[in-house]
Amino acid sequence: MKLRRGFTLFLSLFLLIAFPLSVAAGRPVKPAVAVRYVGSGDSIGYGMSATPGNDYFTKYSAYLQAKAVSAGAPYSGVNSALPGLTSSQLLDEINGTTLLTSTRAALPGSSVVTVSIGGNNLLGPFIGYVAAMYGVAIDDPDFLNKLTLAVNADPGRLETALFWQILLPGSELKVAFAAGVADFKADLPAMITGIKGLAPNAKIYFLTVFNPVYGNSQLHNFIDSYIVQINNELKARASTYGYTVVDVYAAYASYTGTVPLVGFNMTAVPPTYDPHPTDAGHQMIYDLLVNASTVPVKPGKPR
Repeated sequence: MKLRRGFTLFLSLFLLIAFPLSVAAGRPVKPAVAVRYVGSGDSIGYGMSATPGNDYFTKYSAYLQAKAVSAGAPYSGVNSALPGLTSSQLLDEINGTTLLTSTRAALPGSSVVTVSIGGNNLLGPFIGYVAAMYGVAIDDPDFLNKLTLAVNADPGRLETALFWQILLPGSELKVAFAAGVADFKADLPAMITGIKGLAPNAKIYFLTVFNPVYGNSQLHNFIDSYIVQINNELKARASTYGYTVVDVYAAYASYTGTVPLVGFNMTAVPPTYDPHPTDAGHQMIYDLLVNASTVPVKPGKPR
Protein backbone atom coordinates (compact mmCIF):
# COMPACT_ATOMS: atom_id res chain seq x y z
CA MET A 1 0.00 0.00 0.00
CA LYS A 2 2.77 2.38 0.92
CA LEU A 3 4.55 1.44 -2.29
CA ARG A 4 1.44 2.26 -4.33
CA ARG A 5 1.01 5.65 -2.59
CA GLY A 6 4.67 6.42 -3.25
CA PHE A 7 4.31 5.50 -6.87
CA THR A 8 1.18 7.64 -7.19
CA LEU A 9 2.92 10.63 -5.59
CA PHE A 10 5.89 10.19 -7.92
CA LEU A 11 3.60 9.99 -10.96
CA SER A 12 1.71 13.10 -9.88
CA LEU A 13 4.91 15.09 -9.44
CA PHE A 14 6.20 13.84 -12.79
CA LEU A 15 3.02 14.90 -14.58
CA LEU A 16 3.00 18.26 -12.80
CA ILE A 17 6.49 18.98 -14.01
CA ALA A 18 6.34 17.37 -17.44
CA PHE A 19 2.84 18.34 -18.53
CA PRO A 20 3.43 22.13 -18.72
CA LEU A 21 6.63 21.46 -20.63
CA SER A 22 4.84 19.25 -23.11
CA VAL A 23 2.16 21.88 -23.57
CA ALA A 24 4.79 24.57 -24.17
CA ALA A 25 6.62 22.31 -26.55
CA GLY A 26 3.40 21.75 -28.44
CA ARG A 27 2.50 25.42 -28.74
CA PRO A 28 2.78 26.97 -32.18
CA VAL A 29 5.96 29.00 -32.46
CA LYS A 30 5.59 32.62 -33.39
CA PRO A 31 7.75 33.28 -36.45
CA ALA A 32 10.83 35.46 -36.10
CA VAL A 33 10.26 39.07 -37.09
CA ALA A 34 10.84 39.58 -40.81
CA VAL A 35 13.94 41.46 -41.90
CA ARG A 36 13.57 43.91 -44.77
CA TYR A 37 16.55 45.89 -46.06
CA VAL A 38 16.11 48.97 -48.24
CA GLY A 39 19.08 50.64 -49.90
CA SER A 40 18.43 54.23 -50.92
CA GLY A 41 20.17 57.25 -52.36
CA ASP A 42 22.38 57.94 -55.33
CA SER A 43 24.64 56.16 -57.84
CA ILE A 44 26.96 54.93 -55.08
CA GLY A 45 24.05 53.18 -53.41
CA TYR A 46 22.92 51.99 -56.84
CA GLY A 47 26.28 50.31 -57.31
CA MET A 48 27.47 52.18 -60.38
CA SER A 49 30.96 51.15 -61.58
CA ALA A 50 31.04 48.03 -59.39
CA THR A 51 31.24 44.68 -61.14
CA PRO A 52 28.08 42.55 -60.79
CA GLY A 53 27.57 41.34 -57.23
CA ASN A 54 30.38 43.43 -55.77
CA ASP A 55 28.47 46.59 -54.86
CA TYR A 56 27.94 47.19 -51.16
CA PHE A 57 24.15 46.80 -51.34
CA THR A 58 24.36 43.27 -52.75
CA LYS A 59 27.04 42.26 -50.26
CA TYR A 60 25.26 43.73 -47.24
CA SER A 61 21.94 42.29 -48.35
CA ALA A 62 23.51 38.81 -48.48
CA TYR A 63 24.93 39.35 -44.98
CA LEU A 64 21.55 40.36 -43.57
CA GLN A 65 19.82 37.50 -45.36
CA ALA A 66 22.21 34.98 -43.83
CA LYS A 67 21.49 36.41 -40.37
CA ALA A 68 17.75 36.25 -41.00
CA VAL A 69 17.82 32.70 -42.33
CA SER A 70 19.85 31.50 -39.33
CA ALA A 71 17.11 32.86 -37.05
CA GLY A 72 14.28 31.47 -39.18
CA ALA A 73 13.14 34.94 -40.19
CA PRO A 74 11.70 35.91 -43.57
CA TYR A 75 13.95 38.26 -45.54
CA SER A 76 13.55 40.74 -48.38
CA GLY A 77 15.88 43.34 -49.85
CA VAL A 78 15.14 46.22 -52.23
CA ASN A 79 17.61 48.69 -53.72
CA SER A 80 15.74 51.88 -54.54
CA ALA A 81 18.86 54.01 -55.10
CA LEU A 82 19.06 55.89 -58.40
CA PRO A 83 22.05 57.49 -60.16
CA GLY A 84 22.22 61.27 -60.03
CA LEU A 85 19.93 61.91 -57.06
CA THR A 86 20.59 64.96 -54.93
CA SER A 87 19.34 65.29 -51.37
CA SER A 88 16.34 67.33 -52.57
CA GLN A 89 15.43 64.70 -55.16
CA LEU A 90 15.65 61.89 -52.61
CA LEU A 91 13.44 63.92 -50.28
CA ASP A 92 10.89 64.31 -53.08
CA GLU A 93 11.00 60.54 -53.61
CA ILE A 94 10.43 59.84 -49.93
CA ASN A 95 7.56 62.33 -49.74
CA GLY A 96 5.99 61.12 -52.98
CA THR A 97 6.13 64.56 -54.58
CA THR A 98 7.81 63.31 -57.74
CA LEU A 99 7.06 60.79 -60.45
CA LEU A 100 9.88 58.60 -59.09
CA THR A 101 8.61 57.10 -55.84
CA SER A 102 10.54 53.82 -55.65
CA THR A 103 12.01 54.72 -52.26
CA ARG A 104 8.64 55.67 -50.80
CA ALA A 105 7.17 52.40 -52.05
CA ALA A 106 10.04 50.32 -50.66
CA LEU A 107 10.31 51.75 -47.14
CA PRO A 108 7.16 50.50 -45.35
CA GLY A 109 7.96 47.50 -43.18
CA SER A 110 11.72 47.90 -43.52
CA SER A 111 13.95 47.10 -40.58
CA VAL A 112 17.28 48.27 -42.06
CA VAL A 113 17.77 51.31 -44.30
CA THR A 114 21.05 52.56 -45.76
CA VAL A 115 21.29 56.03 -47.26
CA SER A 116 24.01 57.30 -49.60
CA ILE A 117 23.24 60.89 -50.49
CA GLY A 118 24.86 64.31 -50.68
CA GLY A 119 27.65 63.70 -53.18
CA ASN A 120 25.58 64.89 -56.13
CA ASN A 121 24.86 68.17 -54.35
CA LEU A 122 28.49 68.94 -55.25
CA LEU A 123 29.28 66.54 -58.08
CA GLY A 124 26.31 67.64 -60.17
CA PRO A 125 27.42 71.27 -60.47
CA PHE A 126 31.03 70.19 -61.01
CA ILE A 127 30.18 67.85 -63.88
CA GLY A 128 27.85 70.42 -65.36
CA TYR A 129 30.60 73.03 -65.28
CA VAL A 130 33.17 70.76 -66.94
CA ALA A 131 30.69 69.49 -69.55
CA ALA A 132 29.72 73.03 -70.53
CA MET A 133 33.39 73.97 -70.86
CA TYR A 134 34.02 71.15 -73.32
CA GLY A 135 30.67 71.35 -75.09
CA VAL A 136 29.49 67.85 -74.14
CA ALA A 137 25.74 67.42 -73.64
CA ILE A 138 24.87 65.92 -70.26
CA ASP A 139 21.92 64.00 -71.74
CA ASP A 140 24.15 62.30 -74.33
CA PRO A 141 23.87 58.49 -73.90
CA ASP A 142 27.66 58.27 -74.18
CA PHE A 143 28.24 61.28 -71.94
CA LEU A 144 30.93 59.95 -69.60
CA ASN A 145 33.04 58.51 -72.38
CA LYS A 146 32.78 61.64 -74.54
CA LEU A 147 33.60 63.93 -71.61
CA THR A 148 36.62 61.81 -70.69
CA LEU A 149 37.91 61.91 -74.27
CA ALA A 150 37.39 65.68 -74.47
CA VAL A 151 39.21 66.37 -71.20
CA ASN A 152 42.06 64.02 -72.06
CA ALA A 153 42.48 65.78 -75.40
CA ASP A 154 42.98 69.14 -73.68
CA PRO A 155 43.60 68.66 -69.92
CA GLY A 156 45.33 72.03 -69.57
CA ARG A 157 42.06 73.80 -70.25
CA LEU A 158 40.45 72.14 -67.24
CA GLU A 159 43.43 72.74 -64.98
CA THR A 160 43.50 76.44 -65.81
CA ALA A 161 39.76 76.85 -65.33
CA LEU A 162 39.83 75.07 -61.98
CA PHE A 163 42.75 77.18 -60.82
CA TRP A 164 40.66 80.33 -61.25
CA GLN A 165 37.51 78.73 -59.83
CA ILE A 166 39.43 77.88 -56.68
CA LEU A 167 41.21 81.22 -56.46
CA LEU A 168 38.46 83.73 -57.16
CA PRO A 169 35.90 84.65 -54.48
CA GLY A 170 32.33 84.11 -55.65
CA SER A 171 33.36 81.84 -58.54
CA GLU A 172 30.71 79.74 -60.27
CA LEU A 173 31.70 76.53 -58.50
CA LYS A 174 32.02 78.16 -55.08
CA VAL A 175 28.48 79.54 -55.37
CA ALA A 176 27.12 76.21 -56.62
CA PHE A 177 28.88 74.18 -53.93
CA ALA A 178 27.68 76.49 -51.16
CA ALA A 179 24.13 76.11 -52.46
CA GLY A 180 24.53 72.32 -52.51
CA VAL A 181 25.62 72.29 -48.87
CA ALA A 182 22.73 74.56 -47.88
CA ASP A 183 20.25 72.29 -49.65
CA PHE A 184 21.62 69.24 -47.85
CA LYS A 185 21.34 70.92 -44.45
CA ALA A 186 17.75 71.90 -45.19
CA ASP A 187 16.80 68.47 -46.58
CA LEU A 188 18.35 66.23 -43.93
CA PRO A 189 15.77 66.62 -41.11
CA ALA A 190 12.89 66.14 -43.53
CA MET A 191 14.53 63.06 -45.08
CA ILE A 192 14.92 61.41 -41.69
CA THR A 193 11.39 62.35 -40.63
CA GLY A 194 10.05 60.93 -43.88
CA ILE A 195 11.96 57.66 -43.55
CA LYS A 196 10.89 57.21 -39.93
CA GLY A 197 7.30 58.00 -40.82
CA LEU A 198 7.26 55.17 -43.37
CA ALA A 199 9.53 52.79 -41.42
CA PRO A 200 9.29 53.69 -37.72
CA ASN A 201 11.17 50.62 -36.52
CA ALA A 202 14.02 50.72 -39.03
CA LYS A 203 17.66 51.09 -38.12
CA ILE A 204 18.99 53.81 -40.41
CA TYR A 205 22.61 53.98 -41.56
CA PHE A 206 23.78 57.18 -43.26
CA LEU A 207 27.00 57.04 -45.26
CA THR A 208 29.24 60.08 -45.15
CA VAL A 209 30.31 61.61 -48.46
CA PHE A 210 33.84 60.66 -49.48
CA ASN A 211 36.27 62.78 -51.49
CA PRO A 212 36.87 61.09 -54.86
CA VAL A 213 39.79 63.32 -55.85
CA TYR A 214 43.28 61.89 -55.51
CA GLY A 215 46.50 63.16 -57.02
CA ASN A 216 45.56 66.83 -57.19
CA SER A 217 45.85 68.37 -53.75
CA GLN A 218 44.54 71.80 -54.72
CA LEU A 219 41.32 70.42 -56.18
CA HIS A 220 41.08 67.86 -53.38
CA ASN A 221 41.27 70.55 -50.71
CA PHE A 222 38.77 72.77 -52.52
CA ILE A 223 36.13 70.05 -52.77
CA ASP A 224 36.98 68.75 -49.31
CA SER A 225 36.05 72.03 -47.66
CA TYR A 226 32.44 71.53 -48.81
CA ILE A 227 32.28 67.76 -48.26
CA VAL A 228 33.33 68.25 -44.64
CA GLN A 229 30.40 70.63 -44.11
CA ILE A 230 27.94 67.98 -45.31
CA ASN A 231 29.53 65.28 -43.16
CA ASN A 232 29.65 67.50 -40.08
CA GLU A 233 25.93 68.14 -40.48
CA LEU A 234 25.29 64.40 -40.70
CA LYS A 235 27.24 63.76 -37.52
CA ALA A 236 25.76 66.69 -35.62
CA ARG A 237 22.17 65.53 -36.13
CA ALA A 238 22.67 61.78 -35.64
CA SER A 239 21.78 61.57 -31.94
CA THR A 240 18.82 63.92 -32.29
CA TYR A 241 17.25 62.07 -35.18
CA GLY A 242 18.30 58.56 -34.22
CA TYR A 243 20.42 57.25 -37.06
CA THR A 244 23.92 55.80 -37.28
CA VAL A 245 26.69 57.50 -39.24
CA VAL A 246 28.90 55.17 -41.28
CA ASP A 247 32.06 57.18 -41.86
CA VAL A 248 33.13 56.25 -45.38
CA TYR A 249 34.95 59.58 -45.71
CA ALA A 250 37.34 58.83 -42.82
CA ALA A 251 37.96 55.26 -43.95
CA TYR A 252 38.81 56.33 -47.50
CA ALA A 253 40.97 59.23 -46.30
CA SER A 254 43.05 56.97 -44.05
CA TYR A 255 43.45 54.18 -46.62
CA THR A 256 47.06 53.27 -47.38
CA GLY A 257 46.55 50.32 -49.72
CA THR A 258 47.62 50.18 -53.34
CA VAL A 259 44.31 49.09 -54.91
CA PRO A 260 42.31 52.23 -55.81
CA LEU A 261 39.08 52.76 -53.89
CA VAL A 262 37.72 55.24 -56.46
CA GLY A 263 38.02 55.49 -60.23
CA PHE A 264 39.02 59.19 -60.26
CA ASN A 265 42.69 60.01 -60.81
CA MET A 266 43.75 63.12 -62.70
CA THR A 267 47.43 62.19 -62.56
CA ALA A 268 47.03 58.74 -64.09
CA VAL A 269 48.12 58.15 -67.70
CA PRO A 270 45.60 58.55 -69.17
CA PRO A 271 43.63 60.35 -66.45
CA THR A 272 40.41 58.72 -65.22
CA TYR A 273 37.35 60.64 -64.12
CA ASP A 274 34.96 58.10 -62.60
CA PRO A 275 34.05 59.37 -59.09
CA HIS A 276 32.41 56.10 -58.03
CA PRO A 277 33.89 53.42 -55.79
CA THR A 278 35.72 50.50 -57.33
CA ASP A 279 35.02 46.97 -56.13
CA ALA A 280 37.59 47.57 -53.40
CA GLY A 281 35.80 50.77 -52.42
CA HIS A 282 32.47 48.94 -52.19
CA GLN A 283 34.08 46.21 -50.12
CA MET A 284 35.26 48.82 -47.63
CA ILE A 285 31.75 50.31 -47.39
CA TYR A 286 30.34 46.83 -46.82
CA ASP A 287 32.88 46.16 -44.05
CA LEU A 288 31.99 49.46 -42.39
CA LEU A 289 28.28 48.61 -42.50
CA VAL A 290 28.83 45.19 -40.95
CA ASN A 291 30.94 46.71 -38.18
CA ALA A 292 28.30 49.37 -37.49
CA SER A 293 25.32 47.05 -37.64
CA THR A 294 23.10 45.71 -34.92
CA VAL A 295 21.11 43.22 -36.94
CA PRO A 296 17.48 43.29 -35.79
CA VAL A 297 16.86 39.52 -35.95
CA LYS A 298 15.17 37.73 -33.06
CA PRO A 299 14.41 33.96 -33.06
CA GLY A 300 10.78 32.90 -32.86
CA LYS A 301 9.18 32.24 -29.47
CA PRO A 302 6.26 30.07 -28.33
CA ARG A 303 3.00 31.98 -28.42
